[in-house]
Amino acid sequence: MDTSDKDINWDKLLAALEGTNTEPLTAEEEAMLKESREIQQRLATHDKFPVEEGWQRFTAARDIHKPKIVWWKPAWEIAAAAAVLAVVITAGLRFWKKEAAHQPTAIAQADMRPSGRVQLLGNGKRIVLDSVSQTLQYGNGVQVKANSLSIVYDAANGKEKNITMDTLLVPRGNRISVKLSDGTVVSINADSRLIYPTAFNGKSREVSVEGEAFFEVAANPRQPFLVHTTKMDIQVLGTTFNVNTYETSSVKTTLTSGKVRVGPESNSIILSPGEQSLYNETSGALIKKQVDIRIYTAWKDNNIYFEDAPLSDITTSLGRNYDYDFKFEDASLAALSFTLDMQQPANLQDVLNRIHLTVGDVKFRVQGRMVYISR
Repeated sequence: MDTSDKDINWDKLLAALEGTNTEPLTAEEEAMLKESREIQQRLATHDKFPVEEGWQRFTAARDIHKPKIVWWKPAWEIAAAAAVLAVVITAGLRFWKKEAAHQPTAIAQADMRPSGRVQLLGNGKRIVLDSVSQTLQYGNGVQVKANSLSIVYDAANGKEKNITMDTLLVPRGNRISVKLSDGTVVSINADSRLIYPTAFNGKSREVSVEGEAFFEVAANPRQPFLVHTTKMDIQVLGTTFNVNTYETSSVKTTLTSGKVRVGPESNSIILSPGEQSLYNETSGALIKKQVDIRIYTAWKDNNIYFEDAPLSDITTSLGRNYDYDFKFEDASLAALSFTLDMQQPANLQDVLNRIHLTVGDVKFRVQGRMVYISR
């Protein structure tokens, strides 16, 4: 390629590198532009660029093309300009890469609020509860005071007619307590549902639960309290206990005080404080055992408590309580067991930080409502 009768316009070449040049380039300028872009490309794909090799290639290309030197631009000035151009390109791109690498990157935090709120379906309405308390007057004389943390039913004389059923929907990331018309208090955990009458005026008091709830039943021997689940029933007279139906094929009933009868009359067991019944729907087996009550009831006191539990169980619970999902990028971490005992913070991120401090080999990466777990 004979380009000896053409000069390099360095300003035009720099403009071409920056993408702002609109003038045609000479063959010499095209060759130099190609060399410069190759330098840019190598800088963009490697941590270090061999400067000596790059300079040798630059000067070799310059020597091959033998540019014509006009009287007002001495040879040493052309070489200097070429060197300056290469250094400027190299230094500029290296500076850009270094600055980009040192720019503080915002790391996503698991601090999003739950996507849903508690809903009360009753009196022919669907009410989304918030922090502002509201009073609802039912047609049968029942009055309800409700906000996102608690609901209180007041049946004035206990002889209300036209008793209706209310449904409380508690989505992931939420909890609420309900004081029923008989004085029974029910704490309802996240991702749960409670169905109950607005007042009790029959021979028994009956409610249905899906998910998890802790009952503090008001004593009334003349009116037994029954808790229905989709798999079995629990009968009490006056007691406190926890019911967990999260697992699709089993029901766990954990007694803290009093006595409860679990299961049908023909195949029931009676629990004493500190005992737990486990019903397996697949096998039909109903057994009881001694347990650490706090493991199953800490949630109602706003505590997070696990004793030698696998990380998969812990993340399942955290996902439900904070409205997040978890994915193990390293499957072996799912079986990692450890103990966690802390007051439940407002944000999931605080819990993840505690786990990471406890087990430094576990790392969490947050994207939206998904938390990725790796080593």
